[in-house]
Amino acid sequence: MATELSNFVALIPSVALIACLERRMPSVERSAVRRIDTRDLVLVSGFAVVATAVAAVMPLLGSEAMLMAARNNLLFCGLALGAWPLMGHRAPLLPVFWMTQAMFLGGRSRNDPYPWVIVTEAAHVTHAAVTAAAVFLAGILSLRCFASRTDR
Repeated sequence: MATELSNFVALIPSVALIACLERRMPSVERSAVRRIDTRDLVLVSGFAVVATAVAAVMPLLGSEAMLMAARNNLLFCGLALGAWPLMGHRAPLLPVFWMTQAMFLGGRSRNDPYPWVIVTEAAHVTHAAVTAAAVFLAGILSLRCFASRTDR
């Protein structure tokens, strides 16, 4: 299956996001007066949306690959955020695994990916964009519901 470099670039924000979430000081957050967990959700959502918006604006310059990177950024951030309460600092491995399995097992033939792969779908495919947004929202919900107060 042909895979573009922009698919790998979309992994960087999800890895950076989990690295930032792992650099917390639980004792300070446990005694905080302000709602740190709410601020974290806003910061995480804002980071992913800004990274996606920047990548989505790039096709105006002529590259459709950046639109795919924007969609994949939402997918990978959602996967990493959903896995973080369970896996901790190993959560970025899930988007990397998803990318790897998409490359090797994700297509019926060349340029004909399975619908569940999402990563290698063309930029104009609607179900891939909707699924990526749903996975991102599920990741935010997972962060809100399953991460303990000192972890979020």
